[in-house]
Amino acid sequence: MRIFVTGEKGFIARNLFERSKFFDNIQMIAGDKNVNPDIKIYPMLEYIQSQGEFCVHSNNIKQWQKFFELNEIDVIIHNAATVGTDVVALNSRNSTLTNVQGTYNICRAARNLDIPVCYMGTTVIYDTPKYQEEEITENSDRGPHTLYGCQKLCSEDIVKSQTHKWMIIRPLFAYGGVGDMNSLIAKTVYAGLNLKNQIDMFLDPDKIKDYMHVNDFCDAVLTAIDQGLWDDDWNVAAETPLKTGEIVEMIQHITAVDMSEVVKWHPKTDYLGNHRLSSKKFREASGWTPKIDIATGIAMSMYEIFHSVSGYNPLVHLEEAQEKDIDLTEFY
Repeated sequence: MRIFVTGEKGFIARNLFERSKFFDNIQMIAGDKNVNPDIKIYPMLEYIQSQGEFCVHSNNIKQWQKFFELNEIDVIIHNAATVGTDVVALNSRNSTLTNVQGTYNICRAARNLDIPVCYMGTTVIYDTPKYQEEEITENSDRGPHTLYGCQKLCSEDIVKSQTHKWMIIRPLFAYGGVGDMNSLIAKTVYAGLNLKNQIDMFLDPDKIKDYMHVNDFCDAVLTAIDQGLWDDDWNVAAETPLKTGEIVEMIQHITAVDMSEVVKWHPKTDYLGNHRLSSKKFREASGWTPKIDIATGIAMSMYEIFHSVSGYNPLVHLEEAQEKDIDLTEFY
């Protein structure tokens, strides 16, 4: 099974390539010749110059269709997206082009060739204030509260309406070392190891969140494709919720770094509040179960971030906002 992944340089995609090595009948395909040196690359596809991956919205439907056809793609994992409330707020035009127009282009090209599309969703599409005392399920009410959530919900509707066969998989707070640009864990570990102070965290330390290691999520995605769980949506979570303040205390214990001055909480911006997700539907359908507990995952993240190459900085968007004197609290 030849699977092409959009957004191949992104956090989830990079880890999908690594985890696919444990699935015998899956061959992951990248647009980057350095990843797959023998693959035919359709020359008219345009790259995102800053990232070196194909731009999903600049390349039209016919171009994508030709690329999928030439490279005999069996399945598409559509992962290319501008991710995060703050990132989307800083780049509203480009994020709309990527998250909405790009999704439409990919889906229409796939439809023309009858190729299934597995879409990487997000749980911020839900009306989370309604579910402060209970877990969110696939049937919970939609009602995003940010531009990012609105874009992702729109993309889900495009995937379901513009393909012949589809699958939507929503992770809850995936994290995991280098490549993780958005999670509480990556930002806190990185800031602590690099002696940063007063890092803006748009969370309430007393609210519950449920973090899942990216390896477990990627295994879930590949398992769903391998088992052919099409024409349905699946929520995936570790189901081991903790208060965010307790997670930072755990990070402090594991890293042996004093975090008392590292994190600057903004409790009023935490529009998600308690955020817990039920994976019952997916677990029962697939037999999947997470394998990495949060303490082990934090230790893995610390090791990977400590040994990361220069250029990795999950605080880059926070620093950009500070340099431009942008108040990110306005977007939460």
